Amino acid sequence: MAGPTDHYPRHRNLPYYALSGQFVNVRPEQDPRRPRRDRARHPGAAHRLGAALTLLLCGFAQAQDDGLARLVTADAARLLHSPDPLVRGEAALVVSAGGANAWHGRIAELTTDPDPAARARAIVAVGLQSAPGSPLLLADLLDEGRGHTSTDRTAAAFAVGLLAPDLAGTLTSSVLTGFLRGNLRREQDPLLALLLGLAQRDPQAHAASLLRVYDDDSLRDARIRAQLLHLLLRAGHTFDLRQLRRLLERSSADERTALLRWFADGDAVVADDLLPVVERLARQGGAGERAAALATLTRRRHLPALEIAARAMRSSDAVECGQGLRSVLAIGGAGMRRALERHLIAEDDPVRKTALLTNFAAPPSTELLAHAAALAADGGQPFDVRTAGAVLVARSDPARAAPLLRDLFRATTRTESLPQLAALLAQGGEPPPLEKLLHGPCDLVHHPAQWQALLAVEHPAAVRQLLATLEPRGDAAAQGLALQAWRRARVLSLPLPVVGEPPATLRAALGD
Repeated sequence: MAGPTDHYPRHRNLPYYALSGQFVNVRPEQDPRRPRRDRARHPGAAHRLGAALTLLLCGFAQAQDDGLARLVTADAARLLHSPDPLVRGEAALVVSAGGANAWHGRIAELTTDPDPAARARAIVAVGLQSAPGSPLLLADLLDEGRGHTSTDRTAAAFAVGLLAPDLAGTLTSSVLTGFLRGNLRREQDPLLALLLGLAQRDPQAHAASLLRVYDDDSLRDARIRAQLLHLLLRAGHTFDLRQLRRLLERSSADERTALLRWFADGDAVVADDLLPVVERLARQGGAGERAAALATLTRRRHLPALEIAARAMRSSDAVECGQGLRSVLAIGGAGMRRALERHLIAEDDPVRKTALLTNFAAPPSTELLAHAAALAADGGQPFDVRTAGAVLVARSDPARAAPLLRDLFRATTRTESLPQLAALLAQGGEPPPLEKLLHGPCDLVHHPAQWQALLAVEHPAAVRQLLATLEPRGDAAAQGLALQAWRRARVLSLPLPVVGEPPATLRAALGD
């Protein structure tokens, strides 16, 4: 599936796992959390030991075959009746990801829950579950005459996009084209949410409807048009040379950026006749366009891109600056490495320093490695610079980077960097204990962002706390945080458009 790549870290979609397969209830005698008779005096310890052994032995294969996923799903099914609305809503999302129809009735009931947090999540869960009754229920929720809130309608539109193509039938296409008959200005959030849902699936079955909406002149929102164009390209729709030239010369900046990213990252290669237009955009376009156009030229090894890249490295835009360095390395080759290292070491601007460190993909010299390690250890440096330095060290010398990564994970207030730090820490063999990763008490309830990052890399201590928190007599507030962390790490996180930000109503629906 083509889409944003490392050229565009800001626009990379957060992780999404469409969990499918049949839900399997764990029989009591098979539940690794059930204490054996010889452990009956210490059931809590047996619970933790059994769960930990299960995680170590199962290997975490595909999520639908994951013993841990089945355990969490079983706990979430019980919590569908929790008195806490956040717990009910998050439980619906977790259970729906298991692909079972057994709980469809309860999830459907939650779509009319009086609490908006539970209700909106349950609506999204209906699409994620893709049970036989899901399309009809979602069609009813999208009926404008039923008085649903804007958040509910956005959640329902997103859920329609999440439906399995073989189950959705004509609903997705009819909802897509139905937006053209309504007030497009008022329907911008639901339409964009539907497109973001489709981005998690193969959009090929809906190519004709996507094209009909894209070709409608009444649709002028640049973000939506860019997302439509991205999905059309993914669906295999082809534009002729005249159409491509018109898009690059006359469409919105967002659409041009989406098309250029497709050329930079997808299977298609920009035609020779379009190279002058792309080169002009690389020199004179907006910041996002310049970076995407430069990446497109770099893929073609277009020699004038080397001069453009050298100028881009001095940009105050982090994406453009980073792409400039990547392009110089790709076109200039190993002979440019030493000059680039000197430039990086001498750079003082924090934004450019971070971008250069992040995008330096060549093997670093001893001098650059020492410089990056010193930056990572320097508490006076901006946190982004320290993180980029530690990541560069980790690529070449994991043992040297390990204490730096631990300190940064412990000290960060920038939650967006936590997943990368956790992933690097997990590559070093035995994961660090929680007391070396968290300030204060090691109870992860007080560190929800860290918990999410650690669950994504299956940190054993985080997993043990998750399972213990979901026990029947657990604290409801803690259970809500635990399910939310699991859902974001392993089931569904807030998707990002190819350009711009997701709708505020979709953020509200998912609590993000």
